[in-house]
Amino acid sequence: MTKSKTQQALDLMQQTPGMTAYEAAAAVGVGNAAVYQALRRTKGKTVCPCCNQVVRDGFEINRSALKDAGQL
Repeated sequence: MTKSKTQQALDLMQQTPGMTAYEAAAAVGVGNAAVYQALRRTKGKTVCPCCNQVVRDGFEINRSALKDAGQL
């Protein structure tokens, strides 16, 4: 599965300490507003370590299904 450019930018920010949303957006070729919106949308919420999607209320991550059970 190919990740969206916004998700790629978020991954890049996690992998590169100190990288700004603006820099990450420019590196993957997406508008910086999309990256800022994604950051705002995920702030304070549980995010799936596999796909970087917000885990909805009432749902849980099945830790046994993760490649590396220590990811959470």
